[in-house]
Amino acid sequence: MLNTIKIFFWLGLSGCLLAILAVLTSFFLLKPSLPEISLVDESQLQMPLKIYTEDAVLIGEFGEIKRRPLKFNEIPIDIKNAFLAAEDDAFFNHQGISYTGLLRSIIRCIGPEGCFGGGGTISMQVVRGYLLTRDQTILRKVKEIFLALELESNLTKEEIFELYVNRNFFGNRSYGIEAASNTYFNKSVPDLTLAESAAIAAMAQSPSRINAIKAPLRTKQRRDWILSRMLKLRLINSKTYIEALDEPLRVANDIDLYETDGRYLAEFARQEIIKRYGLKAYKNGWSVFTTINSKSQDSAQKHLKNQLSIYHKRHGWIDSPNFIQVFNDEQLTKLNNLDNTFIFEEISKMNSFDNDELTINKVNSIFDEFPFYKSYIKGLVIKLDSSTLFFLNENLEIDSIPWSSEYKWARERINIDQKGSSPESFDAFLEIGDFIYLKSIDGVLVLDQIPVAEASLVSIDPKDGKLISYVGGMDFNKSNFDRVRLSYPQSGSSFKPFIYASALANGYNLSSLINDAPIAFEDSNLESVWKPQNYTGKFYGPTSIREALVQSINIVSIKLLREIGITKSHNYIEKFGFEKNRLPADLSLALGSGNFSPIEMVRGFSVIANGGYLVDPYFVSKIIDRNGEIIYSHEEYLQSKNISSLSAFPWLDTLEMETKRPYTLLKPINNKERVIDERVAYLITDILQEHMKRGSAGRRSALLNRDDIAGKTGTTNDAISTWFSGFHEDLATTVWVGTDNFSSLGKNEYGSSIALPIWVDYMNDQLQKLEVKTNSIPENMSFIKVNPDTGKPNTSNDANAYFELFLDENITN
Repeated sequence: MLNTIKIFFWLGLSGCLLAILAVLTSFFLLKPSLPEISLVDESQLQMPLKIYTEDAVLIGEFGEIKRRPLKFNEIPIDIKNAFLAAEDDAFFNHQGISYTGLLRSIIRCIGPEGCFGGGGTISMQVVRGYLLTRDQTILRKVKEIFLALELESNLTKEEIFELYVNRNFFGNRSYGIEAASNTYFNKSVPDLTLAESAAIAAMAQSPSRINAIKAPLRTKQRRDWILSRMLKLRLINSKTYIEALDEPLRVANDIDLYETDGRYLAEFARQEIIKRYGLKAYKNGWSVFTTINSKSQDSAQKHLKNQLSIYHKRHGWIDSPNFIQVFNDEQLTKLNNLDNTFIFEEISKMNSFDNDELTINKVNSIFDEFPFYKSYIKGLVIKLDSSTLFFLNENLEIDSIPWSSEYKWARERINIDQKGSSPESFDAFLEIGDFIYLKSIDGVLVLDQIPVAEASLVSIDPKDGKLISYVGGMDFNKSNFDRVRLSYPQSGSSFKPFIYASALANGYNLSSLINDAPIAFEDSNLESVWKPQNYTGKFYGPTSIREALVQSINIVSIKLLREIGITKSHNYIEKFGFEKNRLPADLSLALGSGNFSPIEMVRGFSVIANGGYLVDPYFVSKIIDRNGEIIYSHEEYLQSKNISSLSAFPWLDTLEMETKRPYTLLKPINNKERVIDERVAYLITDILQEHMKRGSAGRRSALLNRDDIAGKTGTTNDAISTWFSGFHEDLATTVWVGTDNFSSLGKNEYGSSIALPIWVDYMNDQLQKLEVKTNSIPENMSFIKVNPDTGKPNTSNDANAYFELFLDENITN
């Protein structure tokens, strides 16, 4: 017996010594990689970098927002207790770590779900939030422990608590309890009620999930749990608890998530500002005024989303993700009886709101997987009958919508070109447990789907390149990939105007005839003989250049390029801003096989719109500091002779000069000279205006009832990309629609059916403020009578002769 006791004694002692050795070894190994604890104690006032539209509408805010930090003795007792009850009620009694919480965290770390939750004292949350990465690993947890202990040895409990509540992020660009109080309740912290204090504490851990604006009921549920914890800890009495529970969650009326959505441009502006000025730009309170107009931007966003939705519905309902496994059989039965009380009963039985086994957390985790879209709510289907759809919304409330014939569009999408039968009720295409989006239209919820297809729109003033509208995708929350600058789809037939401009600059006339007849090409780079077709499948015989571009005839375009020559065409097309080394070196160039971004396309069309000048699209008009002093001005740049051509003074290319360069969307060309003959630009404009009446754009563009607009549709093989680029003398706009995975949009979809409607709807708004223009014919051009059989100037009195515009030097051709 004595020997057994000795064995256990020595084993225990050895274990303790090994544990101490392991801790010391870990500390000395990790010490060099641990940040200085003094970094936590920064309390300087920081003001964010703000991005505005031209008319001063906020579209982006970056960098930490610091309101007036509150001292511990300035923080009311209610909000102190709310945070202690919610996060760490033993904060003033431990030395930085909770051993029971830490044990739970270690068990989770070695489990299948990894290090998630648990063991987070206020001290550990401070070092986690401001000194360490968010990686969920055991190594980071060990670092947290060491730093929390060091933090406790350097600062008082009161100072640590100040850091926590003054620097924590509470959502909606609000850092610290004073900022959160101002944002959500439009009052200062000392003026908060007990219920409001608990609501702010409720948003501390996960403001993306628990947010008084996006998820008010979820916030109220956690608020009420915190109040119950305060009662249990005897921090409040029963009367006060009941009064606080009864108080509605009222959020300030003037909160909104950016009135105008310009996040794609705001993000690019942020990148460019930081690239030039460094991270100090996040803290100094600068205001960046972009060139976009908020009303034009709103119009672009609205019509792009609307037409994508219309397109999506043409192709039917895509099966919804299903999460029926979240509920057990008993819960499903209750939900089928429209009873959701078990969700809230679970919360009252748990000491911790953060238990992963809570149904509320399981359902919230599902909702968090899907992006937030303005005007949409999320739901989980819980019951279906012949006339009604019942669902759990994000607040875990049961809501419903009635069946309507408007849902006839929701035929099962078998593939992009095939749909199932027309549904007669919701259960024809939905199942219990399906995740759904519902759109709020004038306060009425309507079942909807978020389109899979993507789109972009960019609009500039062709005279100087000033950016007017910029939409990089359907929604920034769905994907922050910028398709205006960073996507390079094939351009399709929208590229043809540049081919035809090359022909006109090389001796061809609008009346020149090309035989539209079958043709075959042998190419060693191709597996088989190339036999291009017109999109109609027909051939039209001898066709004038004008008619070929108006009707977008492929064969004529290919033969025309072959006659001009690839090299000669490349040299000319480069004048529109397209890099020569990216132009296909074969005849497929005539059909738009080159890959170019929408911003490159709109710049190219601007050359036609402005009479032959290559502009550099720019997007920042000025930057001012917090005192109103100008840091950068595009207007001053244009007026300054010293920096009118930085490339001419390479020795001046210092950091200071770099900050004074214009903010361009493409690598600047800095060419103020005319790049193409204004007469060629006039002729191409004339054809594209006719395309708007008689070509593939005719039916839709007729809605605009304007003669001073021009443009060209484009569709690539299998409708992988669709385009429309068009212009008025004062506005050039390119729209692209496609998918990020290069799948087909459908065999009956074209630039005229998807991209053009977006352009027309957008331009319908813009043309209200653009005066009607009448183009004057440039000098050295003449109307000449043409023989329709030869395409050449008519020398007889042929009754079928017609008049066509010629460059004077080409009249004999």
